[in-house]
Amino acid sequence: MNEDQANEFIGAALGDLGPAERLAADYFQGERYTAVPWEPTYVWRVRDRIWAIELSRGDRLPTATMESMAALRAVDPEVQLAFFVPEGEPIEHLRAVCEQNRIALIGKTADDYEVLSTTAGAQRPIVTRIPDWVIQRLKGAQHLEPRFRSAIISFCKKYENLARLGVRDEIQERLLRNTFAALLRTNDHFKAEYTPLDFLRFFETNNPRQSARDHYFHTFNNFLLGCIALDECHEAFEQFTESSLHGSECSVEYVWLLTVLFHDVGYPIQKREETNEIIYGVPGIGVEQANAERRQAWDSAQYRSSRTQLVSLYDYLTQVNIDAAWSADPFGVADHVLDRALERSFFEKGHGAASCMRMLVSFFHKIPAPLARRQFLIRHIFLAGLSIPFHDWPVRKFSRELGIQRLRTSRFPFAALLMFVDSIQEDRRGDAQAPDILTGITVEGNRISAHIQLEMLVDEKLFEKRREVRDVKDFLEEDLLHFEYPQELLG
Repeated sequence: MNEDQANEFIGAALGDLGPAERLAADYFQGERYTAVPWEPTYVWRVRDRIWAIELSRGDRLPTATMESMAALRAVDPEVQLAFFVPEGEPIEHLRAVCEQNRIALIGKTADDYEVLSTTAGAQRPIVTRIPDWVIQRLKGAQHLEPRFRSAIISFCKKYENLARLGVRDEIQERLLRNTFAALLRTNDHFKAEYTPLDFLRFFETNNPRQSARDHYFHTFNNFLLGCIALDECHEAFEQFTESSLHGSECSVEYVWLLTVLFHDVGYPIQKREETNEIIYGVPGIGVEQANAERRQAWDSAQYRSSRTQLVSLYDYLTQVNIDAAWSADPFGVADHVLDRALERSFFEKGHGAASCMRMLVSFFHKIPAPLARRQFLIRHIFLAGLSIPFHDWPVRKFSRELGIQRLRTSRFPFAALLMFVDSIQEDRRGDAQAPDILTGITVEGNRISAHIQLEMLVDEKLFEKRREVRDVKDFLEEDLLHFEYPQELLG
């Protein structure tokens, strides 16, 4: 690696912190620094701060360089000291001493060079968002579709490296975003770029109430937990495609990816009164105006068309005997108990129905022309759409009140799995490293058991968790997939 290549990597890494400018190598030859017996290998300016960066090779602690860095800091306390560690060179021997002396590290993480030290400008403490037991479990996945499995295992190895290096949220989040994009490209039938989490992230980041939600990591945790179930209960999902879809071509991995990717994107619709303040800068919209906007969307041609297909697929999957494959119904009707339950949630409470509809209209103008491919995509999109709403308790409440008492796990395995994985976590959201209550899941046949440290929940959270778990169990007829919780949550 020559000097220009190194500076290119350094510039890209520093660019994450703000506008970065390469300075002349003789910057520290000025009169102010004549007492300092050291000139850094690379000199950069980030915003108003000068970075003095030394190349690091080998595994010996550079004592003389550290002393020279201390001398430079004594002359100029505002200078940011750093080591640049090229790919393949050791870095761990520098970590502790750099943290102690507020010296940044620039090194290779997953795909790019990054600023690894929290002293170099990251304002939040480092939090490991994905539990290591999940990473280790998925590194041994056997039954996921090969390209999908390869993308997951690649992610696991990269995240392992990030966790070992202790990098900040922004870098972890970038890896998650890149992995979602890679997964969406694993099958030529599905090649597309969907950014639902970016849409949601905008509202979270700009929320004037600063509520601590973090749907990148929450969504990915849900996704990875579900991938463990898809892999280790693969025969159950094969049984679903054979018996309920009559052998129609179906990528269960892609249905699950869409289900999880979109399952919370309805929050900005649910909180429309708050998002008005984000858009305009001042509060002003009331319930009446918010409901008028919702009504306009609900009655739109795109929503109406999507709602009829949801009803059609629901009726298909709830037949006593399924004797033919499902296809989109051009004569479908929306006047149905499911549609009325979703409508009540859309207008009254909850985000599940809004998330479902937001996903379906995202695809409304993307369906390709060839009939065979169109039916193939529609099958996956509406399976995911129908699996989203029921993880949200208001949808289950309104469904019961209108006559839908339970869902069979043999006919709605993705909906059931989302309900389960969403109910067994208290995600590591916000800026603090909160212990994860979920310590593992066990899979025996088609039975998935959650291991949860309930003693870590305060009384109020424990009460909410019990209520949530009982509601999920009551809504499922577990005739294929079976879900087990600690007995203390069920008694």
